[in-house]
Amino acid sequence: MKKTILCLGLGALLLASCSGNQQKLDEDSQRIAELSAEYEEANSFNDSLMLLMGDIYTGLDSINQQEGLLYNMGQGDNVDRRQEVRQNLANIKARLNANRALLDKMEAQLKNSNNQNSVLTKTIAQLKAHIEQQDQKIAQLEDDLTKARGEIEQLNTQVAEGQEQVKAETAAKEQAQQETIAAENAANTVYYAIGTNKELKQNGLLEKKFLGATKVLQGEFDANYFTKGDRRNITSIPTRSKKLKVWSNMPKDSYEIVEDAQGFKTLKITNPKTFWSLTPYLVLQVD
Repeated sequence: MKKTILCLGLGALLLASCSGNQQKLDEDSQRIAELSAEYEEANSFNDSLMLLMGDIYTGLDSINQQEGLLYNMGQGDNVDRRQEVRQNLANIKARLNANRALLDKMEAQLKNSNNQNSVLTKTIAQLKAHIEQQDQKIAQLEDDLTKARGEIEQLNTQVAEGQEQVKAETAAKEQAQQETIAAENAANTVYYAIGTNKELKQNGLLEKKFLGATKVLQGEFDANYFTKGDRRNITSIPTRSKKLKVWSNMPKDSYEIVEDAQGFKTLKITNPKTFWSLTPYLVLQVD
């Protein structure tokens, strides 16, 4: 009887021991599963954070590249290149905003999780600071683009005004030159008429009253009867006449009348300046 009671007691103890081990095993298995899930979550979180970090630093390289494009354009007005840089900066800014939103989400996720990792928290804060710095740099580049456009427009305006001023000065100079030439030509313009005594009287170049002296160009005369010339180019006036008389008041020592082999007379001007000093009109009578 005692044997039977002893056996029953040992059996109960063994059963209780087995039941306790199973419960402990179940708890350990659950904890291992939770730790595995936490590990997977942390690992995925770290992977996402690393990818995001790489994208943020890539954005920094892109900003530096756009900065190089902007400041290497020179002083010319490269409208297409400026527009390209402006569009690229807008794209980078949009990507930074998306990354900032994702960092905010990850930060909130980290705070709500049981994984209070100071390294991850510090990394997220640093990445957000990088984004702010890149935003500031983009804003500076956009401001520089606006200033460059204004400076280029001002330069173009100055160039245009300079060109207009040069055109005006050139036109004024050309006009002055033309006026000077016209004045010189007018000052050197002379007129001479050759005709018989009758022809000269008919055209009003000679006028003689009864018993009076002959007057030259004293009344109305036909200006179209004269031949227009330039005193700088006239050195002699040939005629097909064997008689030649100078009616107008020309200094005697400034010309001479010469005769060719056939006896035709030619007026030779020996001193043009003196010859035309008294009058620009020369009246020659031939018979």
